Parts: sequence; structure tokens; C-alpha cells
Amino acid sequence: MMMHHHAPGRYAAVLGVFLGLAFVRPAQAQTDPRLVDVLRIAQEGASDSARGIVTRLLQQTPPTDSVYPQMLYTMGLVSRSVDEMRRNYTRVAVEYTNSPWADDAIYRLALLDYASGNLASATRQLDRIRNDYPDSPLLAPAAEWAARAFFEQKKVAEGCTWLALGIEHAGDDIELKNRLDYLNGRCSVQGPVAPPTATPDSATKPAPAPARTGFGVQVGAVNTQAAADRLAKDLKDAGFTPYIVKEGPLFKVRAGPYPDRARAVQAAEQVRRKLNRSPFVVKEP
Repeated sequence: MMMHHHAPGRYAAVLGVFLGLAFVRPAQAQTDPRLVDVLRIAQEGASDSARGIVTRLLQQTPPTDSVYPQMLYTMGLVSRSVDEMRRNYTRVAVEYTNSPWADDAIYRLALLDYASGNLASATRQLDRIRNDYPDSPLLAPAAEWAARAFFEQKKVAEGCTWLALGIEHAGDDIELKNRLDYLNGRCSVQGPVAPPTATPDSATKPAPAPARTGFGVQVGAVNTQAAADRLAKDLKDAGFTPYIVKEGPLFKVRAGPYPDRARAVQAAEQVRRKLNRSPFVVKEP
């Protein structure tokens, strides 16, 4: 697999990610037994055989079959060149936007862009995950690469916004959380980003937010007020008390707040069951 060599440090970093995630999705592994076998064959060094099997499967499977995008994604994993990888991932990302594999394909396209030095394209791809797939399990790993790319472009505020989102979604991945916290060190020394003239206006609007104490249950982070209102309505219809927190470009929709973490955890489980989402508990100021 050949990549541009003008940024050896960046290339080495991304290569490590590709080697670490080459055959496993951060959320789950391939679900089709035939594709599991393909990846095992590739891991054993028979990449040509693996590609041959996937090629035949794609020829035998209608593009409308729900497993077809997973096959394309697998072909991307075992591709012999970066161009071939990009073609397969792009097809998944563009033609199968509602597939469970679309966010994975976009993530890998972003890594390819980052490795080749196309930082603007990398951040656009990662922003697409954040905006179009706000419940993606890839938000935290995407945050690491988005922050790196924005920092290299001297866009510190955008990188810090991503890091805040990534730290919230890192879950039990201690190594990832440590890397995000390390990068976040650049954010703590920035100081307030709003000019002094903005203080009087902003002092009145966010007044309700500091009044909230305890723990909230975050159900989603979306990029428009309309999407946030829809999600808040779903929460209300399901019997929860919704509220929306505006942070940077994101509208964070939460239930609560609850007086203690235990109550919030119980509520999060109820949200998970009733709305089939992946909520998490956050500490309110």
C-alpha cells in the first residue's frame, strides 16, 4: 500500500491506526460469516485470495442486498492500493448512506486524506460523521484525528470543539481518552475565545444553563436547532424532561437533570430501551 511520503510523521501515525483497525470495526466486527472468513484469510497473508472471494460475492449479490455495502467495505479493507481502497469506501459512503458501514467508510476516507496531507478534506469527512451520524461509535476516535488536523491548520477552536465531543464519547477506552486529554492540553491555555464586547449579550442568554445542577442524560448531539427540537420532542413523548445545551456548532439534547448519578444512570437505561438510542450521563455545572 503506497501513500505520499512528504509527511513521514503523519503517515506513520495513520499507518499505526490502519494496522490496529485493519480487520476490526471499532464498534463491531464483520457480521457476515463469509466476510469474517475473508478477513481471516487476509490476516494469514493470502490477500489475493481474499480479494478474489469478495469479488465473487459482489458479482453474485444484488446491490440492493443489505449485505452489499458490508462487502464493499470489506473489499476496501483488503484492497491492494490506496486508490482501490478509496473507491470502495467512497461507494459505501455515497451510495449507502443509511448503511451501518457508512460512518466507518467515511472515517477511513478521512484517515487516507490525513495521511496524504489533505487536511481540509480530512476534516470535512470527519465533520460529516459528527453532523450526519451523531450516534456513531466512531465519534471519539474521529475526534482525535479531527483535532490533529485542525491543529495542524492552526484552527485551534475547531480542534478543541471536537476534543470536547470526543472526551464525552470515549467511554471505557482509557488509551484513547488519554490521547484526547493530552491533545486537550492545547485548549486549556487558550483562554476565553469570545471578545469582551460579546460578554453582555452572552451573559443574559445562557443564564438557564448554569442554573442546572446534578446529572443529565445526553441522547444526541446534532448540528441544527430543528433536529434538536425533534429529538427533544421524542424525549418528551417518551415521558422524559428534555433540554438543549448549545456548545459550539452542536445542539446537545439531554434529559433531566437528575439530582445524582445513580438516578441519571437509571434514566439513561430507560431512554436506551424506549428510544433505542445510546445515551450517556454527563455532569452538569
